[in-house]
Amino acid sequence: MPKRAEPTGSAPSPPEPPEDRAAPARGPVPRLVQRSGPSTLVVSLPKAWVEKEGVRPGQAISWVTGEDGELRLVPPERRSRNAEPRTFQVRAHHLVQREIAQRLLLSAYVLGYDRIRIEDGQGIDEEIRAAAEQTARELLGFTLTEATPHFLVATSFLDPAAHPVAEVLTRVGYTLDLFLERLETAFAEGSSKALQRIPEMRIEVRRLHALALRQLNLAVGDPRLARQLGVLRPSHLLGSRVVAKLLDDIADAGEAVAGELSRLRKPPATAREVLTDLKERVAALRTMLRTALGALRSESTLEAEEALAHRQEAIEDLLRTEARLRRMPGRGDVRHSLSLCSWWVGVARQHAMTIAEIAFTRSLARSPPVLDLGRARERD
Repeated sequence: MPKRAEPTGSAPSPPEPPEDRAAPARGPVPRLVQRSGPSTLVVSLPKAWVEKEGVRPGQAISWVTGEDGELRLVPPERRSRNAEPRTFQVRAHHLVQREIAQRLLLSAYVLGYDRIRIEDGQGIDEEIRAAAEQTARELLGFTLTEATPHFLVATSFLDPAAHPVAEVLTRVGYTLDLFLERLETAFAEGSSKALQRIPEMRIEVRRLHALALRQLNLAVGDPRLARQLGVLRPSHLLGSRVVAKLLDDIADAGEAVAGELSRLRKPPATAREVLTDLKERVAALRTMLRTALGALRSESTLEAEEALAHRQEAIEDLLRTEARLRRMPGRGDVRHSLSLCSWWVGVARQHAMTIAEIAFTRSLARSPPVLDLGRARERD
């Protein structure tokens, strides 16, 4: 019997695309989970992904678990590339400003570079070298490893995973608490003797601030490291960066207060009432800062609310101090210095209040869409 001819214009059905070579899917591609042994489940890796990443039998693959249970695979080659030192190189021509050298080193460190090399064909003078050494000393895990007449090399020996962002910010808070305790003592005694360690503490806050920024920048490009550092959501990156800046600004305000107290040396008896008021305001600042940072760590809505409840009190304290300053008799220079102290303490309390606002917002991110503060109060 003769074969029937196919209708003109028809075409055979296209073959099914082989697995892993089809066009990229818009959603997850399901794969069959199989049993291997009495208690082990296995799933095959997509062939296209294996070829793209160069994965070979015997290599180790790591994964990162997201908050929603999603697994992110990290191929071995990418893991080794991330482990390689990152180098930042600067070619200068007659670099004469030490501030530029310091800014280059600090910025490269904050951006996460492990090795910074500054070259100058005209030669690097002693002042630039001394500035580089000072900057390296003020950065944690950073040191000048090479110094020749024509180039400098600074290297970081810090293990990023060993310093979670929350721990770094906690260390800043602890140092600031000691810092403010010294100011409180200085106001209580009416003497600048308690301020001797203030410069040392200010440097410690500055280096921890730089470390926090470095950790956050490293977390941006490495999801696995971000999880190790406790940066679980994109909002944590921005919030932690702002908190680090606010803590550094509080240290700036405290340093300004210490400077004014040092100029006063021994304030007159007429200033006693104002000094007592400033002492109490610094004590309130310490409490507010501890509460705000505690709320940031615990993500407790009620702790953050407790710190925010003192906003009106802070304004009233500032106005009371200003009224006492206007009534205070005696030299105008003393009144001016104490007025500046009052203003800087007020600035620091406002920064602590902003940290509490960030903590409050962060606490809502882990709350259900309907927040029952009564039940939250019982739980906290």
